Amino acid sequence: MTALAEDAPFGEIIIDPNTCTLCMACVAVCPAKALYDGGEIPQIRFLEEYCVQCGLCRCACPENAIRLSPRMVFDSKARSSLRILNQAETFCCVACGRPFATKAIVDKMVQKLSGHWMYQDDAAKQRLLMCRECRGRDFFEAGAYR
Repeated sequence: MTALAEDAPFGEIIIDPNTCTLCMACVAVCPAKALYDGGEIPQIRFLEEYCVQCGLCRCACPENAIRLSPRMVFDSKARSSLRILNQAETFCCVACGRPFATKAIVDKMVQKLSGHWMYQDDAAKQRLLMCRECRGRDFFEAGAYR
């Protein structure tokens, strides 16, 4: 492995697991298909041989959790191996038990909305812990739309 200049088109990305909430914005914008989601598992996977160090992933990250590391890996097996860059605990809907987000995203959402006037009662706070189907059903069954 050899470090390269900042503008080199080869390298890896590094994700800070302490700030990344696995929102998948980076995966969505990667034009080279170097980033993958984990399917049913909340994780970000990376294939270094496809990364062109364009920086779109870093720009799209709302948490500023990504940095680029220009380099050349000479071992073709290492360069073409799919690596897990971040993985998190799944959060399951409190109503139906279906996984729908990561615990970090739900915790952050609850924290950010804790002072909002619409989330002061217990029923509204509980809806934040539900998947979209259960949240919608609960919203209409409770008559909260009136």
